[in-house]
Amino acid sequence: MNKFKLIIFLACLVIFYVCQSHFDLNQEGAKESQSIAAGHKAGQDSTQQINPTYKELPESQKTETGESKAESELVSPTNEKTVYLTFDDGPTAATTDILNTLNQFNAKATFFMLEPSMTELPEVVDKIVKEGHAVGLHGVTHNQNKFYKSEQSALEEMNAAQQTLQSITGIKSSLIRTPYGSVPYLTESYREVLAGNGFKLWDWNVDSSDWSLSSDEYVGTVIKQIEDLVNAGVAPIILMHDKANTANHLSMLLTYLSEHGFHTKKIEENLQPYNFNCYQRCHRLSTK
Repeated sequence: MNKFKLIIFLACLVIFYVCQSHFDLNQEGAKESQSIAAGHKAGQDSTQQINPTYKELPESQKTETGESKAESELVSPTNEKTVYLTFDDGPTAATTDILNTLNQFNAKATFFMLEPSMTELPEVVDKIVKEGHAVGLHGVTHNQNKFYKSEQSALEEMNAAQQTLQSITGIKSSLIRTPYGSVPYLTESYREVLAGNGFKLWDWNVDSSDWSLSSDEYVGTVIKQIEDLVNAGVAPIILMHDKANTANHLSMLLTYLSEHGFHTKKIEENLQPYNFNCYQRCHRLSTK
């Protein structure tokens, strides 16, 4: 009888041990699943980090045209090298060559266009849009004495360019770039008027100087600035112009970007704009 009781007791111990082991395994599995889910969420959060502002750059990498308001930080995934190509003053006879080169490299860009040029070459404006690039407004006159004459004159030029763009393509753009950049003549009152009418101001942090450099010199200038910005964790926004010399050597720049793992992106309407901070340098254009 005692032996029978002992056998029953041992059997109960075995059953209890088996059940306890199964429970422990389930607990470990649940913890592992939670850990994986947490890791996945952390990975998602890391792609939403914001690049350092201009003030966080090393002193050696600060330039007057690199300054940006804190609220103008450019969001770029940290696991991807992003660059924004922008072209001003078009469309021109060189724009089609620029588009063809961009297409060869499967690259995207943003074109800030002048109203008279759009009127003159509407088919090129259409081509820019159909090939998947972004379009922005650069005003009408490109004359600082006329554009910056008053807040109203600046707004009227952007509205005129907007109307022409819409009549050609059927689309509207809130993206603008003012002639020669926003510093020094775009004071706070100008910025408020433009923003109040739905426009988003974009400057740049890489100046190609393609308007003044001959041959392919601008490419080396751009590459040096790109490397400085990328080392600081900032996405480059490159200023170029719709001109023949830029088009002729654009493939050199795109080859460099491709070989170094950069992804070109167009500026989207929902991106937080990047613009120069006045730092007390802005003032109204003198009318004297």
